[in-house]
Amino acid sequence: MSLPPCLRWTLQCASTLGMLMSLAAPLHAAPALSIEEAATLATARARDAENTHGAVESAVQMAVAAGKLPDPVLKFGLNNVPTDGPDKFSLSRDSMTMRSISVMQEFTRADKRRARIARFEAEAASADAQRVLGVTNVQRNAVAAWIDRWYAEQAATLLGHHSHPLALTLEAANAAYRGGRGTRADVLSAQLEIQKLRDRESENQAALDAANVNLSRWIGADAARALGAPPALSVPDRVQQLVGTRYDGVPEIAAARREVTLAESEVRMADEARRQDVTVELMYSQRGSAYSNMASVNVSFPLPWDRANRQDREVAARLAQADAARAKAEVVQRNTDALVGARVAELRRNLERLKRYDEATLPLANAQAEAALTAYRANTGSLLAVAEANHRAIDTALQRVALEQRTAKIWADLTYLVPLPTAQTVSTNKDSR
Repeated sequence: MSLPPCLRWTLQCASTLGMLMSLAAPLHAAPALSIEEAATLATARARDAENTHGAVESAVQMAVAAGKLPDPVLKFGLNNVPTDGPDKFSLSRDSMTMRSISVMQEFTRADKRRARIARFEAEAASADAQRVLGVTNVQRNAVAAWIDRWYAEQAATLLGHHSHPLALTLEAANAAYRGGRGTRADVLSAQLEIQKLRDRESENQAALDAANVNLSRWIGADAARALGAPPALSVPDRVQQLVGTRYDGVPEIAAARREVTLAESEVRMADEARRQDVTVELMYSQRGSAYSNMASVNVSFPLPWDRANRQDREVAARLAQADAARAKAEVVQRNTDALVGARVAELRRNLERLKRYDEATLPLANAQAEAALTAYRANTGSLLAVAEANHRAIDTALQRVALEQRTAKIWADLTYLVPLPTAQTVSTNKDSR
């Protein structure tokens, strides 16, 4: 995209100044910070996103434990001890008194254990999807901060470029007023334009300071580095690929789908819980020396006497949760469809507007300022008209910078629908069984 003459001249001056400063700078000066590097640096120090590694590891470990049988239960007991009579509290004289030891094991059904494993594996996958979503948000925030700073710097350069002409205009107004060719109103108008420019510079400096602080929050000390070139603004190729796959790689959609899988796994686990498990107990009982020892086998299982109001209601609750998760995933899908469609349309519209700024709007504003100055030099125009035309030229140039900044943010929203591949964006959910 071609730049208007005023912006081209300004950026050339900035580039020349940058070259002179680079010659005076030490040879080990840090390279320019690109927008992709900012996203990578932010990902590397994103501790708030990395905290979810613990949730992933927790679920993975629980999946391993869920596949095992419960621990056996060891029992000791004294049975049928007399409490009165001649054999009171004797452990050996009564034939019914026994010292018992037993081992009891619950045999959880294999289908139930597999359902529990699947549930925790789904939880691990969901936690990992949330982690990737957190990393993606970190990258998006860092890129937005980079864009804010870059365009604040461009606005500062543009405002600085207009400072000298306004100062010359004030000198001319003062000279004309002293020579009787001008009015006091022209002097005041020139002074007012300078004060307006100063106010704009202060406002832009506040935005630049905020952008620096925000960028430092995401990438640390590297925020002090000079910024590289801005990205080329166009509809990213990956958007069409994502549309064709129903946004499979978009973290928000992936996280919502993992939530559905988790809810469905809880339905299966609740359904399996309605089926009874068997518990087997082996007991050995020792009696007095005059009597025989005893061995026993006990088998137990629960009796779901109120299944309709307990187990069935739990299944119904899990089914309702699964329906809610599916509805939420559908909302996320629709929102993503609408968001991407609106962003693509707005990006294309803004690119057309920027082209119109460069080809018509800015040249007209600059030509108007030059015409007003020419008329003033020929004594056919007023200095007030020159100031107003220059003010409109500044406004128009700043409006273009603001439009390009908004367009760059739209580009970033589309480009970072899927995170920049780094070590932190790779799935950490591994099967530890």
